[in-house]
Amino acid sequence: MAFERQHRENEALALARTGGTRVYFSLACGITWVLALPAAMAWARHEAPGAGAVACAGLSAFGPALSAAAVAWPRGQLRDVFGRWRTNAAWVVVALLAAPAVHTVATALYVAIGGHPAHWFHPPVAPEQVAALVVFPLGEEFGWRGFAHPRMAERYGPVKGPLLVGAVWSLWHLVYAITPEAAGFDSFAFLLTMVELPLYSLLIAAVFERAQRSMAVAIAFHAGAHVDHIERAGRSDLGLHALHIAVLVALAAVAARSLTKRSAVLAQR
Repeated sequence: MAFERQHRENEALALARTGGTRVYFSLACGITWVLALPAAMAWARHEAPGAGAVACAGLSAFGPALSAAAVAWPRGQLRDVFGRWRTNAAWVVVALLAAPAVHTVATALYVAIGGHPAHWFHPPVAPEQVAALVVFPLGEEFGWRGFAHPRMAERYGPVKGPLLVGAVWSLWHLVYAITPEAAGFDSFAFLLTMVELPLYSLLIAAVFERAQRSMAVAIAFHAGAHVDHIERAGRSDLGLHALHIAVLVALAAVAARSLTKRSAVLAQR
């Protein structure tokens, strides 16, 4: 009887920790899409968005963080989502350099097979790109990693969980695929997003778990991807984009193995 009672209590605790993910995902996408849509529709009509639409587009990056707060607060879980920061500083450095390192390896392989990339490094140059380096990591990571990752990893496992988070993270970018450069929906950019972000979600998860789920590490990893944004490489460099995905697949496989082994070790304790 005591064992059955403890088992039921453990199941209830696990349900409480993993609950709310569907509501969170719906809110994260809904808030972001509603706020980003006015500017996106203006670009689709070949018009400059008004000041209000631009302001809403900026705020749309905080959809995941606002949604995480809205779902976590009634459950008394705000500290779990927003309060985990302590870690070894070395993990923050590793996280910050991870995405640029991936991009450099892909570019080096591209050069090795005879490619001629226009640039080796794609730093933010326009004011909106510099702002994105700060705004998007802060607006997104408290949601994707702070709230969704622990719950999805517990419910679906250390590999499938992050992959599912990455799939929703990709879909969340739907409205952002409507750009002034494309004057409409940029299907190429969105396809890259749908392929790359689940893989990046696994890489972030591997570092995130090693760093005791520190938000400093999650934010640093995301910021690093904006420090060197390889997706800005020219569309003519299809080989570079293909190699980038190939490198991500290889590293994601390593990350998946690491996450699986770590989960097995923790389960034995």
